[in-house]
Amino acid sequence: MKLDAIVFDVDGVLVETESSYIEAVARCAQWLLVHELGLADDGPAVDHTTIHQWKRSGRWNDDWDLSYALYEWLAAAPGATTTARRRAAGDAEAAAGRAVAVDRARWEAIRGVFEEIYNGTPVAVARYGVPARVKQQHGLAETETVLLEAGLLAQLTELGIDKVGIVTGRSIVDWEPVRPRIPLPVDVVVATMEDGKKPDPAPLAKVVRMLRPRAFVAVGDTMADLEMVLRWNATPAGSTTPGIAVTLCPREDEATYRAAGATLFIRSLADLPSLLRSASSPPVTRRSPPA
Repeated sequence: MKLDAIVFDVDGVLVETESSYIEAVARCAQWLLVHELGLADDGPAVDHTTIHQWKRSGRWNDDWDLSYALYEWLAAAPGATTTARRRAAGDAEAAAGRAVAVDRARWEAIRGVFEEIYNGTPVAVARYGVPARVKQQHGLAETETVLLEAGLLAQLTELGIDKVGIVTGRSIVDWEPVRPRIPLPVDVVVATMEDGKKPDPAPLAKVVRMLRPRAFVAVGDTMADLEMVLRWNATPAGSTTPGIAVTLCPREDEATYRAAGATLFIRSLADLPSLLRSASSPPVTRRSPPA
């Protein structure tokens, strides 16, 4: 099998988003609890660890959906303060596995709050037409830093991997502002939220169809990224153009991803070329057989 293409996730892989998207989810839930439910703010109701627990479940890759579900989870618990709600809400991982009924009007309102916090009110109003409720001039998007260095793509080219694709959970209007900051080739192929939401393999199928690789590496940092590759490889097209999933995660999360079918791991993008050099024949990402 000859790898000649790479497909990157964006948030958490090419762009550092711990201080932007992840923090925006936490602040969105906090704002709603205080301003809609009237709770006393005595500390964060949602921390980053809880958000990552929900994302690891594979069901909450979309931050709009995640903000909605977290708020519904906390709103259903008793307590007059934000930390009391968190304590009463119970086990986060169990909650992440439960289905959440969606009230569309409430979902839209929560998305608006999230966008004001992430993009800032002026951008959120102009870009998404949301009502100004939070009234935050500057968004957390301004804190994002780019993690990809041009030298890494040069190293991959030396390995014969010279086709580059993007599958991002961002909407196209949130992708376009960050695109010029990332040192990607001009012919990069991009799929955004409008092409399908992970773990649906539809956006990956678009990128593969346009890149026409022999085989590809897909680098992601969530369970939805891994599941997308697993689903792609289970299709007829995936059997002829297979994908190798590389998961970027801390060491303590490896066991969870390995149980779901992951076999290759990195701690940072800088580790990717050496991983691919050492894995002369990387295993195609398939589902692990049942124990």
